[in-house]
Amino acid sequence: MTYKLSETEKAIISFLKDNPYSEEKAMVEAIGKLPDFDKSLKRLTDNMILIELTAPSDSSLESRVPKKIYMLNPEKENELEGI
Repeated sequence: MTYKLSETEKAIISFLKDNPYSEEKAMVEAIGKLPDFDKSLKRLTDNMILIELTAPSDSSLESRVPKKIYMLNPEKENELEGI
């Protein structure tokens, strides 16, 4: 299956190939707040291209709010080779 991806979605996928298990904050710091970043992240997650995981926060002050981390869906990685 081929996907029609925006430049923002391609940048997110490319970053996560090299940096799996990354928070949204780390992605924004690395690639910048690209146009429609939030919408692209949601679209990739909704289409199961990315998997959103939750992990405990690093700080005890924020321990009640789990952090979201993202990774590429291993079942879709082969389909995304050319990106």
